Amino acid sequence: MKNGFVKFLTVCTLCPLAVHLSRSGDVPEKETLSASLCSAYARTWWQPGVKNPEKTFHVDLKIMKPALWRMVYCNEKDARLAVHDSTGGRFGVLCCEESLFMEDLEHPVLEMECRDWLPAAGAAWVELKGKIPCIIGKEEALSEGLSFTVGQKDQKKPLLLKGAVLEEAGSEKDGRGSLEMSFVRDRDSGGLRMEMKLKSSRYMGILRLELTTPEGAPFPAREDLFSRSSSSGEYSWFWSYLLNPDEKGKVHVAVNYMTGLEWVDMPVEIKFGMSGLVQDSQKGE
Repeated sequence: MKNGFVKFLTVCTLCPLAVHLSRSGDVPEKETLSASLCSAYARTWWQPGVKNPEKTFHVDLKIMKPALWRMVYCNEKDARLAVHDSTGGRFGVLCCEESLFMEDLEHPVLEMECRDWLPAAGAAWVELKGKIPCIIGKEEALSEGLSFTVGQKDQKKPLLLKGAVLEEAGSEKDGRGSLEMSFVRDRDSGGLRMEMKLKSSRYMGILRLELTTPEGAPFPAREDLFSRSSSSGEYSWFWSYLLNPDEKGKVHVAVNYMTGLEWVDMPVEIKFGMSGLVQDSQKGE
């Protein structure tokens, strides 16, 4: 089993630069983006007898954006930042981790990691430079409603989200997938648990589900779980709701998502200072 040594960096100065749209022409200054530093730390994994343990430098960046925009997607394979320290040593490259997923479209944070590079022990500051390609959305849309029967197991229906996908060339296209529903008995409350999963081969800016009765009134359900995941080229969004034990009838489900999509090349240039030393640890219990 690996053991880890982590040294956190105390931020002394922070210099985020404005980030401008580069694929859609000039925009008003109030609509620029910027990135700020949330945290940075160095980690050395070690095992007894290993002479060259794995080293990583980890950075979390918060994307600051106008209130009318939402972050929809970060192109992980092209999201790279050069990193170096004040000692003038060799450069490292920060890459988005595989686990990166826009968990919070309102306040997105990018988790980035540089392998086999750490700031030198006597470094006074670290600087990050590069561009991160992202997709933003300016408008919310609502899909057509799909009807499901409460209590019926393993229901699955095709889903169409108009204008939910943005191609590399900048053209919008419809997003396609499926919406699955199942029901299980909740052991703690005794009520009925309604579980829904949205699946698609393309990532989309999914916000929430809107549940209504056939008459258009809000459907009586309490959401207690939401998650996103990706695996083997498929993206999934999962919701779980608690219902009353005697709930029956139909529930209509519509998907709220982002459209009005644009590519954003986000240049990042951040320099932050440190107090204390960042050192390797190759000894342990």
